[in-house]
Amino acid sequence: MTEKSRIVLVSGVFLAASLVAFVVLNRWLVTDIGLLSYGRIWQLYASYSDFGFVRRAFVGTIITESGISALFKNEYYLAFTIHHIAIVVLASLIAYYCISRRITDAIFLASIALSPALIIHSGYTTGTLDVFVLVFATINILFVRNMAIFSFIIVCGVLTHELFIFTVPAQFFAILMRRSQVRSSFPFKIILVPALTFIAATVAVIFFGVIDMPEEIFEQIMREKIPIAEGQHVGWSGHFEITSTTEQNAIGALQNLISELQTDFIWLIIPLTYITLLIARLWNFSKGSLEGVSIAIAVLAPLLAALVATDYYRWIAMSANMGILLALFYASQTGRSNSRWNIPLLVLCLLAPFGSAQIDRPFPMHQFVLERVMN
Repeated sequence: MTEKSRIVLVSGVFLAASLVAFVVLNRWLVTDIGLLSYGRIWQLYASYSDFGFVRRAFVGTIITESGISALFKNEYYLAFTIHHIAIVVLASLIAYYCISRRITDAIFLASIALSPALIIHSGYTTGTLDVFVLVFATINILFVRNMAIFSFIIVCGVLTHELFIFTVPAQFFAILMRRSQVRSSFPFKIILVPALTFIAATVAVIFFGVIDMPEEIFEQIMREKIPIAEGQHVGWSGHFEITSTTEQNAIGALQNLISELQTDFIWLIIPLTYITLLIARLWNFSKGSLEGVSIAIAVLAPLLAALVATDYYRWIAMSANMGILLALFYASQTGRSNSRWNIPLLVLCLLAPFGSAQIDRPFPMHQFVLERVMN
């Protein structure tokens, strides 16, 4: 395949995925609640200058302190604009990686780009910081070789959202494989600095990123920043997310997990099957049991987020994304992308995007269309 045809193939596949993601993102055009379908937007406006060092305010600090937020009179327009840009960045990063690493298997590329968990799902997970988490994880897994840069990206990711913590095993796995240092002795020297950086950032966010501020004062500050969004969502101000402790989140999440799994586990079967297939594809690349187990741990780690939060399909999607990014990494390292698992994974792309919150809505866009047709 010529370089031009390779660029056309990869660009076309990822452009198609981005356009589908935009359709999903702009569902506000056909939903009854319009722009409010974006969900919570406080995380794009919460700033360190208003509340001091608090979790999940990193992106909001950049947006507000740079003056970008002042360009929009309606805060929902800002949210949708930023989300479009983030999806383009994500898709462009992965497309560039595929082009530069000469990954040309059409079925493999389509199973990546059109995944129900990656680009298209990013169009559905509005009201969260997941797309930013995914961009940072993508950069570290696919591109970074320098440990200082690797550590810096980890800090940015942890400050963005605690979900990033669960993507770190895949990042460390990729950097170790890239440096050809796994399977013999444990490479302390290579991962010491990023490991210490990760621990420090995690401790800072978990133990010092929570503030004790009366809800009235907190909401007054946010009311001035996002007046249109006031009261439009039960968590419109972000007070609970910023002030709740890990223990509070874990207790509620575990109670909900036990309750919902007893009655609604059936909804999770297909999304979890998708993750299983992704791991199976990765095992084709592994050279031994230790590497295979490491792959499984790296991919499944984001599912542990279910122990502290209840948006199951977000965690499933992030788990799947680790499997997707590692598959790209292996395809680049080995020159092989053909797998018997590519076709079933591509078929499951027809279910894109996965859901985000309610356990009985694993395929929200399909369910939305069916409900409209039946009514």
